Amino acid sequence: MGDPRGATPPRPIAIVGPTASGKTALAIEVARLVDGEVISLDSRQAYARFCVGTAAPTAAERKAAVHHGVAFLEPDDRYGAGRFGRCAAEWLAEIRGRGCVPILAGGTGLFLRTLTHPMFEEPPIDPERRARLSRWQGSRSNEEVQRWARRLDPTGGNGESRDRQRAERTIELSLLTGAPLTWWIEHGEPARPALRVSTFVLEVPAPELRQRIRDRTSRMLASGAWQTEVQGLLTDGLESTRAFDAVGYKDVCRLVRGELDRTEVEERIFKATWQYARRQRTWFRHQLPSDAIVLDGLSPPEHLASRIIDEWRDAGLDMAESA
Repeated sequence: MGDPRGATPPRPIAIVGPTASGKTALAIEVARLVDGEVISLDSRQAYARFCVGTAAPTAAERKAAVHHGVAFLEPDDRYGAGRFGRCAAEWLAEIRGRGCVPILAGGTGLFLRTLTHPMFEEPPIDPERRARLSRWQGSRSNEEVQRWARRLDPTGGNGESRDRQRAERTIELSLLTGAPLTWWIEHGEPARPALRVSTFVLEVPAPELRQRIRDRTSRMLASGAWQTEVQGLLTDGLESTRAFDAVGYKDVCRLVRGELDRTEVEERIFKATWQYARRQRTWFRHQLPSDAIVLDGLSPPEHLASRIIDEWRDAGLDMAESA
């Protein structure tokens, strides 16, 4: 469909929302209509071989639209907001270089924020010291890592647990630079210019979202695909990797080993996923740009795609006129 502003690079479109809100289908429909390519805003779908449990785009969906940031990392690689920001800068340049529209889609809100409000430029860190610390952290339980993170950066998690990667990052910066993560966030120089994005957030009523999560969990377990995926991961000794911390994998591991039955596992995964979705809903309610447009997630993807494209075109024309 082309760029609404002539020679100016197309303004990226961001489609965000909680898990099971329909982001993937909508992003693919928008990509089809505007000659776009999708950049995943998901911290877990980035890992190869962790596809079923993370609800990563299927082979058919990735064929329908080019996806970046999906299944490209090894299971024990680190993938936080800083690394995502560096990767995304390259993907954005490549997509625009092909004359296509970047479409940012996913549920990790911090990934979007690191583009619209760039994080600090990482200070130089000795690679040997970093490697030693990484090995030490890898040998510690999640509870111990969380405890260290709270001690070294008490305000960073508002007294609550952070995800494992963020906790490890907190420890690394505190010990290897002498300043905690919150200091770097507040005082560090931005790594790159802020990205202007047309942001759309999918909202689905809580009862409907709960049912979608329950149905999806049931389907993934009933098909046996998740169990097969986990069995392969266990066979290859990947149980202790970072990627295995994704919601549900440890529960499916217990199912595969016969420690829990499928009904118990389904309920545990549903509850954990719903809790995660609630945290996402809260984040998107308070952290998105003031001009973010809320969409009714119950509407058909083709209707929502038309609305997105109309709003995106208008935003592009407004920018061109004010330039």
